[in-house]
Amino acid sequence: MRISRLALLLALTGGCNRNGETVDQIHPVPVRVQPVARGDVPDTVEVAGTLEPLPGLDVKLAPVVAGRLSQILIAEGEHVRTGQVLARLDPIPLRDAVAQAEAQLGQAEAQESNATTKYERARQAFTAGVAAGQEVDDARLQLESARAAVRTARAALSTARNQLARSELRAPFDGVVAKVSAAPGEPVDASKPVVEVADTDVLDLRAPVASRAAMRLRQGQPATVVVDAAPDQKFAGTVVAVAPAVDPTTGAALVRIRVPNPSGILKANSVAHARVIVDVHRGTLLVPREAVVGSVEGPGIEIVQEGKARRAAVKLGYQDGEVVELLAGAQEGQLVIVQGAYALPDGTPVEPQAAPDAGLGETSPVPAKEKSG
Repeated sequence: MRISRLALLLALTGGCNRNGETVDQIHPVPVRVQPVARGDVPDTVEVAGTLEPLPGLDVKLAPVVAGRLSQILIAEGEHVRTGQVLARLDPIPLRDAVAQAEAQLGQAEAQESNATTKYERARQAFTAGVAAGQEVDDARLQLESARAAVRTARAALSTARNQLARSELRAPFDGVVAKVSAAPGEPVDASKPVVEVADTDVLDLRAPVASRAAMRLRQGQPATVVVDAAPDQKFAGTVVAVAPAVDPTTGAALVRIRVPNPSGILKANSVAHARVIVDVHRGTLLVPREAVVGSVEGPGIEIVQEGKARRAAVKLGYQDGEVVELLAGAQEGQLVIVQGAYALPDGTPVEPQAAPDAGLGETSPVPAKEKSG
């Protein structure tokens, strides 16, 4: 319960005016208190950005050949496996192209066989002395031309078959269908993506960070990630990379925080915030943030001493969530006013009441391997 300045002054002055009471005779003001305790407090850097699939694990699939889309075999949000057929083009024109290439190859092979026979006859006639050498040379040229035609026809058939195979869009990896951009019957080509597939089992939070804060970030530092869509849920992450250069336009460096997402709760391209632990002070004096009061003299706390509120100047250290580190000005076990200290004159009689929650509030998880800095 907070005591307004006006109510407090009425309580202090009203008693004196009516009954001649001294300050010591004023009815004590009820206040919530907690003892100064020891604990661990991290120093954190806060970042904000978007969650994105890992590089190379978010692809937009488009047909290599132009055609008309005949089938969409999946829907958005559906999980797919590597090699699974996702969509097909109308195969009839491509099958016709294969049949035509096969016929051309057959014709070229027949011409090659005929040219081979003519060459053998001309060579035998030349050997027997009944044909000129020019006839043999002409037959050899026709045979070479026929063989080249066969090679060309085989290449054309291979191309036609590849085009037919490419009429099917297949999943390049296990993932989820992020988007379907076309409908059956639409003409499509390499410039028109049909399906987007992403692997969201692990996401990267990509966030720009001011250069001064970026200098404190290191690979492997733990982070706590929350998304705007579910602010009450927290996800563990780890710094995997900090850009070695600062963008000259924004003055920020890009940091990537990797977040496991096996349940699929986190969605790609959503806005997220992270608190990265860059240092930890262990076994230090802590008080709730609301216990710290400010003034022109600097920060301080109100401690309870002999039943009265006494202001003590303090030096603050790390702050995390609802916890503040005290580097100087307090001792472990001292009762500090956490509610009702606002505008209390020094020496005001108080009636301490234990805070409903004797803990120091929620802080970021502090890994045991972290060392104090």
